[in-house]
Amino acid sequence: MLGGLEQKIMEVLWSSPSSLKPSEVLAKVNNGHAYTTIMTVLKRMADKKLIKRELKGNTYQYQALQSKSDFAALALEDLFARLYDSYGDSVLPAFKKFTEKHQLK
Repeated sequence: MLGGLEQKIMEVLWSSPSSLKPSEVLAKVNNGHAYTTIMTVLKRMADKKLIKRELKGNTYQYQALQSKSDFAALALEDLFARLYDSYGDSVLPAFKKFTEKHQLK
């Protein structure tokens, strides 16, 4: 799962057709964050393999490694796996109820 600022950064990267410099990410996040904060979070996200970090000239640029839907699917799969590992079959009725409530089949 992503933290609040990580989610905002990912939304910016997912909406961009090309890689972005930290200053471009900062301008699009536009939430009063310091440039150094954005740079630090981008670096940590790259270290966690959430995004791609590439040196172009003397500036790092960042890009999402996967689409938003692919990321969401993997995050959901991970969440379900952890819930199932912890609670076993008892999570299945809750999942069924959720899918029915949200009309998922």
